[in-house]
Order: sequence, then structure tokens, then C-alpha cells
Amino acid sequence: MVLKMNNIINTSIKNLYLNMNFGNVKSVDIINTYITHIKQLNLKLKAFVYLNETASIHLAEQIDKKIQNGEHIELLAGIPIGIKDNIMIQNEPMTSASKYLLNYIAPYNATVINKLKKINIICIGRTNMDEFAMGCTTETSIYQQTVNPWNFEYIPGGSSGGSAVAVSAGMVPIALGTDTGGSVRQPASFCGIVGYKPSYGLISRYGICALASSFDQIGIFAKSIQDTVSLASHLIGYDHRDPTSEKINCFKECNLSTYNRKNFIIGIPKQIMNFNIDKEILQLFNEAINKMENIGKLKIIEINVPAYKYVSALYKVIMCAEVSSNIATFDGIRYGYRSHKGFDLNDVYSYSRAESLGYEVKKRIMFGTYVLSAQNYQKYYYQAQKVRTILIEQLQDAYKKCDFIFSPAVLQMPVKLGEMLSDECDIFLIVANLAGLPGITVPYAFTKYLGLPIGMHFMGSRFSDIQLLQMAYIFEQLSGFNASKYPDIK
Repeated sequence: MVLKMNNIINTSIKNLYLNMNFGNVKSVDIINTYITHIKQLNLKLKAFVYLNETASIHLAEQIDKKIQNGEHIELLAGIPIGIKDNIMIQNEPMTSASKYLLNYIAPYNATVINKLKKINIICIGRTNMDEFAMGCTTETSIYQQTVNPWNFEYIPGGSSGGSAVAVSAGMVPIALGTDTGGSVRQPASFCGIVGYKPSYGLISRYGICALASSFDQIGIFAKSIQDTVSLASHLIGYDHRDPTSEKINCFKECNLSTYNRKNFIIGIPKQIMNFNIDKEILQLFNEAINKMENIGKLKIIEINVPAYKYVSALYKVIMCAEVSSNIATFDGIRYGYRSHKGFDLNDVYSYSRAESLGYEVKKRIMFGTYVLSAQNYQKYYYQAQKVRTILIEQLQDAYKKCDFIFSPAVLQMPVKLGEMLSDECDIFLIVANLAGLPGITVPYAFTKYLGLPIGMHFMGSRFSDIQLLQMAYIFEQLSGFNASKYPDIK
């Protein structure tokens, strides 16, 4: 039976693969369908900043020829993927949504892009983001303001909001983002999809524009846990070009469909009630806990992590310090925007940055420079790193009692465009970045008050990614959330 064009977007990745192999649909048909869909929706959603139409169709034609010749293709071959605009693809623009890099062409592929090309996934376009990934609303982009596909008046979250919206609205079935303080998992929650950040070091960071190097991790957006695993299994692996890369392959076997439920222990931080949490989110969170208790083999316990109260301050101090260090290379000399004003080298530096960087970027550079200054280093940065170690030790103690830490993904509902999220909103996401732990947001429900989706968050111990995804798969099934539902965009 030939797969009709209008059903392609509603077909799972696995079924698209089977239909391609059975000759019911061609990769070219799939790519053309998604390109048409992107063009129809992007004027309203503003998720993509660059569409690689010609090259994508050409690659799809090559994949169709391989199938016709009886050659084996990987599960994800011929499937389009959205790429956040801070991940390098050779000979394509990579701007990090900043005026500074507006004319920059990537000279090489990021490691993840080489891995995608190896299995013939098609990088269909670049998605919008906050400038240099600094933000949580996707409003600081030099290009445009991406909107939530479920309600255009609200933010999609950030900084990887373009990738989240693209998957949520069916513009692509999967996408990549980067997660520094919840920048994959937070917009995934706001847009009603899965957002996965692996353990620090499992996916190479080589070829991404660094924000805060000890936090950054490439993450995955998908409609289901199964699609997340299918993509993650190809991206994880050691890379000698990334000094933080780990020689651990914890994805050798992860067949969710044959997984037998284990007696997992779920830890609920007692500190949740110390923060200002939206009443409806708290109600849904308690409902989710009851659902897990009722299925039998999941045990719920309370855990105590006192250092949670320092998370927001830790993140600001250490992240901004690393921003200041990483952005130091953006001087207007070697690449990027260069001002024609000034009479000496210092003037070129100053004017180039002043004219090309946005307010949020400048603010973080200034604060980071302040905490790293000689008179403040011991008082702020050094102390923050000591408390970060205490937080990690407390989390390690907690994981001796439980397998996963469960929390709402966010403590606040999306705000309208132009409004501010609270500093506490992403507390339970940031912890995973501070400690290098894996975390995943799973869509749970639509709120009654705003009618917007909200997700729940699981965080595992270091390198427990397989078990974490298995737990997320269990939760996905019991949540009752309709992952095949797309926003009605007219």
C-alpha cells in the first residue's frame, strides 16, 4: 500500500523506514513533504532560520537509489532532522543567531554531524535559538522571535526553542539542540515533546559554539522515547578531539520494546516545596506520583538535597565566568563581525563587540569578567566551585537510596512574549548540568488554565542513561499523553 503524502508527517520514524524499504514511499517524497510543511508553518512559527532544500533533495535521491539497488540503509536514513544554529555543518552558515557571526561559514563538521551523515540522516535546516544560546525564551535571536506552536502569544522556551517548535509542530520528526541549563528539556516541556540531555561527555561537543564548557551538552528532541533512543545510539561515543569525551558506550543494548519493568526507586526532593511552584503544575506532579505508585513495581521515597537552594546562584556565577572566557575569542580580528570604527586594537575589540552582541550576551560577559577578576575570584568563582562539589556529593548520596530523581520539568508555565520567567523556573533542570548527570523531560499533560503542554523530569546518576530512558519509557506509557497530537495551526 502506497503511503499517502499527507500521512507522512503522522507516521513514526520506524514505519517510514519500513515503507521506504517496501517501496511504498521514497525518501524524496518524505523530504519534499517536510520542506512543504516547513514553508507553510515557518512564517508563523519562525522555527527555522535556514532551509537546506537543494542539498536535502539531492541526498534523498541518493538514498532512494541505494534502496533500489538492494543496499542496506540504517533506520534513520532519509529522515530529516533540524539542527540548532550553533552546531557546525561544513560550508553552511553557523551564526548562533548573532550579528557577530552573521556571515560566518563553518569550515568543518561537528562530530555529531559526521555521525549523522554516516547513517544518511538529512540535515534539512538550521533552527532558531537565543543569541549564543544565552536565554530561555528564544527571543534574543538576531533573526526573529520563535513562538509556541500551541499558542502564538507565548514563548516556546529556550535557548533551543527553534528545534523544540520544529518537532512539536511536525516540521521535522527529530532535532538537535544544546543544553547548558535546561535549554533542551525546558522548551521540550513547554512544547509537549521529549527532550533528552545525556550524561556529560557521552556525546562529543566538538564543533559546537561553546557557551559554558563544563555545562554544555548536545541534546535530542523527539516525539517519543523510542525515536530518542534511535538517534542517541548513533551519536554517543568517544571523540579524541573533545577532551571531555568519555570512553563509555552505555548504548550497546537498549531495546525498549522488550524491556521488563524493574523495581525502580524514585526519589522526590523534599526541597520542591521550598520554591514557588505553579499550583496546577504541582497538582499534575502529585497526580503523576500517584500513577507511578499505582503500577506496582515503582517505589516512591523522599530524598534530601539541601544544596538545591544554591543552584540558581551557582549556575549564574560559574556559567557567566565560562561565558566570559569562551567569548574572549570573539574579538573582530580572526573571524566574525569587525567594526570600522576606532584607531587601535583595543578600539577594534570594543566597537566590534558593542555593535554586534546583544544585551543578554553583554550582561553575562560583564558579570563573568567581574567574578573572575583578581579581587573577586576567591569570593565568588572559587566558592561557587566548592559548593558545586558539595551539591554533587549530596546527589551521589541521594542516588545510594534511589535510582532516579523525579520533579516537574519547570516550576512555572510559559509566559507571554516579552515577559520574564522567574530565576527558579528551571532549578531542577540546571542541577543535571551542574553535576554532569543525564536528564529527560517527558510530556505529561495539557494544563487546564492555559491549555499548554507541561512535562515531567527524570534525572539519573552519571552514565545511567539506559536505565533513565527505560524509566522514561515506562512513564511515557502511563502518562496518557497523546504524542501523535500536533497543534492546529491555521
